[in-house]
Amino acid sequence: MICVTIDELVPCLKDAVTGETVETEVIRIKRKSFLSKFNKKTGWYVNWIDLLEKNEIYALVLKGTVDIQGLVAVENNPDYKAAYI
Repeated sequence: MICVTIDELVPCLKDAVTGETVETEVIRIKRKSFLSKFNKKTGWYVNWIDLLEKNEIYALVLKGTVDIQGLVAVENNPDYKAAYI
């Protein structure tokens, strides 16, 4: 289980140092090569390449860039008419 504390809701990301709101967008990741540096060795909770085969992977990026700020895996389960995140 991953526990997080939400200190504030903002429409995008907020720079912790300057307080400036930074615009973001969500992109779908389909290539393993793009996810190669996001693994346990580099401080991520999971090896994201391992999740790519059975899930759709989406990244939160700074608008107009591919500078990843966060990742999420979504698994569609038609039997339960649900999606696991």
